[in-house]
This record gives sequence, structure tokens and C-alpha cells, in this order.
Amino acid sequence: MTHAYLLGTVRRGPTESELTAPTVGIFTSTASPGELVSAGQVIGRIEVLAVKYALRVPNGVAGRVTSDVGRDRTRVPVQYGDTLFTLSTASKVDATASASSQAEGAEAKLSFLAPMSGRFYSRPSPAEAAFIRPGDTVQQGQTVGLLEVMKTFNRLVYQGESLPESAVVQRILPNDGDDVVRGDVILALEPAGGK
Repeated sequence: MTHAYLLGTVRRGPTESELTAPTVGIFTSTASPGELVSAGQVIGRIEVLAVKYALRVPNGVAGRVTSDVGRDRTRVPVQYGDTLFTLSTASKVDATASASSQAEGAEAKLSFLAPMSGRFYSRPSPAEAAFIRPGDTVQQGQTVGLLEVMKTFNRLVYQGESLPESAVVQRILPNDGDDVVRGDVILALEPAGGK
């Protein structure tokens, strides 16, 4: 299943790089100041003529977000070449840590993907326990989280023909309140019983 995405363009400086808009559109940020980002990571969305594209960090780029145009996560009109993020140059250790985190989701034996774009929550309310935790076994039909879309909460249910009846959660990739794009990995899984 292919999902539409665009790669940001970059202007490099000696200590900072600017990630710029690859096209005219409406930009929504999903990265926060201080967050470490690396090549291939989804850091926002650009809507062009009512079509939404995931915006990914281009190859060879890594760093900490020092500022972003969409810091309040609203829809911001952008022109081609407008600065979306300023990134400080990441140390090799930081870049490796971020890349291995992204790769963990991509290289999992199984992945549970976001069925739509929205804001992810791992618990029904801040005072309640998470639906699942790493190490838990999930069953078909079990709620694993919530996605907030247009102020409506939708249950994320573990189900799908390509998923086994049960699986063990290795990792929950998004944090509470993170924006995800359809097709992003939510859970890194392995079949129950190690199959």
C-alpha cells in the first residue's frame, strides 16, 4: 500500500540547516522544538489542492528542531522555499539514536499502522492506565489506543487480515499527543509465541 509523501528541501548552514517547503500549500507541523529528527521521519503534512501529503525529512539530514513555522500545529499557508523548520546540527550519537528508533518500527516483524491521520493517545484519559504497554499480548478486536480526528476520538482496534490473531507489543512508537499520518507505524509487534 503506497502512501503519498513529499520530501522537504534543505538549505544547509555551518551550525544550522533550514528545512523548506517543497511546494506551495497548507502546512501542519507534527515535530516540536527540541525534538530530534532524522532522514525519512514524518515531521508534518502539506495539503495541496485538497490532497494531504506526509512531509518527510530528506536523506542526509538530521538535527534538533530549534524553531518551526507551525509550532502551534495549525494550518499555515506556505510558499515554495519557505522555511518550515530550523534544525541545529545533531551529534552523531543523537542522529544514530533517532535513526535506530525509526528503524525499530520499520524493521519490526509486524507493524500496526495508523488507519487515518490524527493525534494519538495511549490511554482513555490522563488519569487512566494505558490501553496497552510494551510486553503486552494484544488480540484481534482489542483497543490499543485512540486517534483524535477533528475533535472526535476514534478507537484504534487491533485487527486486519495481515495481522495474526495475537501479537506481543515490542514498542509503541508515537508518544501521547503526537500527530500521526495514515500509514505511520503505531505499534512494533512480533507474533505471540515468537512465530
